[in-house]
Order: sequence, then C-alpha cells, then structure tokens
Amino acid sequence: MNEEPPNYAEATGTASSPSPFPSAPSSIAPSTASVADSRAPIKGHDTRYAMLSIAGSDRIRLIRFPEPMTALVSEIVQGLWPKGIQKVQTFDDSLELKLKGNPFAYGQDEEKVAIRITLMGILNAFAKEGWMVPRSGGRVGRMGNYGSYGQKDSLIFQHTEPRAHSWLSISFDSADLLHLINAPTELASALIDFFGERIEKCNKDFVSGNFELKFTGSPWNKSSGKGSVQSRILILDLMQCLEEQGYTMATSLDIDNGTGGDTYQSYGELWFWYR
Repeated sequence: MNEEPPNYAEATGTASSPSPFPSAPSSIAPSTASVADSRAPIKGHDTRYAMLSIAGSDRIRLIRFPEPMTALVSEIVQGLWPKGIQKVQTFDDSLELKLKGNPFAYGQDEEKVAIRITLMGILNAFAKEGWMVPRSGGRVGRMGNYGSYGQKDSLIFQHTEPRAHSWLSISFDSADLLHLINAPTELASALIDFFGERIEKCNKDFVSGNFELKFTGSPWNKSSGKGSVQSRILILDLMQCLEEQGYTMATSLDIDNGTGGDTYQSYGELWFWYR
C-alpha cells in the first residue's frame, strides 16, 4: 500500500482484474430466464412486487418471485459464494436458500468480500430481467421478533423494463477505510482527486479486484463528538462524486451488524450503486 495518495495509474499499474459484472452493453441480450416468465407474477398473485429477505446468519428467502428467477438466483449464489449452497427448500410462502457458512454473521475478510460480490451479482441479474428496487425506496429493515427465524434486512423489487448496468459495491470499514468492489479506473481516479489531502493511502487489490481508500483521522471511529458530523460530510462528498461519474444509488443493506473481519470489519451499511 502506498504511503502517499498517488494517481490511480501508480496505485494499480497496468494489470486488469476480472469482474463478474462487466460494463453495460449497448443492447440487452435475453438471459437464461425467459423474458415472459421473468415478468409473470407468481401464480395466484396479481402483483409486480417481490422481495429478497436475509434471515438468520446464512439464509436468503425469495418471496413472490417467478420460478425462473428463483432458479437464476440459486445459480448465481452457487457460482459466486465460494462455500456454495447447503440446501434449497420451501419455507412457508418463500423459497429459502441456506448457504454454507455464516455469511450474514461473523466472518473473515475474504468471506465478507465474497458475500458482497454475491449480492451484487444477484442485483445485476435481477436488473437484466427487469426487477429493480424502486427509486422511492425498497429497503425494509428488521421487522418483528421471531427468534432464530427472524428476518434481517429485506429488499422489495418492482418489475419494470430490463436493463443492463455496471454495478458497484461500497463499504465503510475498519474505522478509516472505504472499499469499492468493481470500481473502474476513472472512478478511482476521480475519488483520489476529489478527496485530496483527506486520503492517507490508497491501494488496488489485484486478487479481489477491490479499490481501497484510507482516510486520515479514523472518520468512522472518531473519539471526539465532531466525528459523527465529519464522517457524514465525507459521505455527502462521496455521493456527489459518484453522481458526477454517472452513478445512481440502488439501495443499502446491513447484512452482518459489523461483526468479524479485520480490514473489512463493517462500520456502516453496504451501498450498491449502478450506472
């Protein structure tokens, strides 16, 4: 990791990292789930809304998605979550995927990166089939008190026109780090220029494909009372920079309550943006 914020070319070199989320093409090819089937509401329910719900430490529940979409999610999770799926079963009126390991609880850094990539892959596939989180807000936080069956965050999806996007995951980690998964070179350079002297170090991880910014003064864990204000100023500046680069915020999720990890110990919610 460099001692001073360099330009992005110096931080990354000339190598490129493979990504499961390529830039949006000019035209959208049909996926393995047929367009007609992916648009059809589940039998018996005249609705264009569906939900993805996180439950416990290892479960994803799909509610009112048509069957081709649930099959597509299973395929994506099996391909992107390194430990795979332990079991797929019906749980009440949902389809439940029980993942191996505990991706939504305590985990090591590599697991935290993997589940973020997995969730981004699901959002990417949903968008290509026309399922998007409504711009008016589709996140539902924890509801009820159901013990070990309790839900964590959930996302409401509305069916609209299929679109292909380039996706980005952002996390606020380890007191002073900002991690971006699938950040293109021009965005990383723009962030370095935008934050300037507020950046202590920056780094590109060629193995994971992540871009990391280390801010001065531990903004996510500042001991003084001003820390809560200064961290939010950084967030506002980050949003401005992202929008200037053509990104739109899709949603946010709190998936692990900040437990586990070292470099990737979460100090805030995950953000998902696209363009």
